[in-house]
Amino acid sequence: MEKISNKISETFIPVDDEGAERREVAEQPVIIYRPKRKVVGMTFLVTAANMPISKYTSIINALTSVDHVVVGIYVNITLNRNAHRMKAEAIPHIFEQLKSEFRVSKYDIVGHSVGGKIALVTAALFDSEVNQIRSIVALDPVDQHPVEFTNDLLKQAMLGGSNGDSKKSNLSLASSKADITVTFTDCGGIVGKKHHAREIQKKNPTIKLVLHRNAGHMVYCDDGGIISWKSLMGKGQSADRNAAVKAEALHLIKEKAMKASITGSASGKASGVMAKAKKEWKSAKAELKELGDEAQKKGNAVAGAAKFTSMFKL
Repeated sequence: MEKISNKISETFIPVDDEGAERREVAEQPVIIYRPKRKVVGMTFLVTAANMPISKYTSIINALTSVDHVVVGIYVNITLNRNAHRMKAEAIPHIFEQLKSEFRVSKYDIVGHSVGGKIALVTAALFDSEVNQIRSIVALDPVDQHPVEFTNDLLKQAMLGGSNGDSKKSNLSLASSKADITVTFTDCGGIVGKKHHAREIQKKNPTIKLVLHRNAGHMVYCDDGGIISWKSLMGKGQSADRNAAVKAEALHLIKEKAMKASITGSASGKASGVMAKAKKEWKSAKAELKELGDEAQKKGNAVAGAAKFTSMFKL
């Protein structure tokens, strides 16, 4: 029994990677991972329920490699139905307290499972006025306990208020200016078929959907520990398929972060370089036109002289 208890502890108790910094920001515990070079972006990493942030080391390394500071948020299982919204609301408050320290004006979010759902709730409820979220990658988001985006409104209307959920409406991502991508695996085990990423995207067609079929719901986590949520979830079609999906997810996350870096705190520098390049291009174009006009004049003169000479030869 003690052996099993120790293995559970290895998986479910958060273990910080080297260089991680635990802090309390806006009354929320976070773990901060800094890049080795100058920070050009900030990404919030929101875990699946009870998944240690250390299970996402590959994602953290992908983000820090492109100079993003990563703010890790651990999601604990709770019976509080408002917990997801509370976590979602905390993210912009944490950002407000960190943005001047890291000199960033916008942020990105990567969330997995319920963490993906929390990321989407942040965009739907707490960013419409300020538009500070640049991009979201929601990895196989789970819209359950409570349902926020995928309520069956037709069924509710037919029930006519006979149950408590009939008064609920769905959150919408239509007004969000963030670049939002959701991924979908079809081996989620306990993930409800009516409340996964495909259903979220159907009700919010402006967001992008990436299909990761035949992969496990926990494919985005790193291995380690013996007992974890992986034992409760489908494992996918094969180890090779899972590896391919994970590599694709890391590429997607890195790609979004790199785009964000261009328009983030480095935007002034980038804009300056682009403006200078554009100015030089216009100048070069003008010089080429001038040379072309001069060459054409000389060419016309030579052609005229040749024509004039040929008249005398006749």
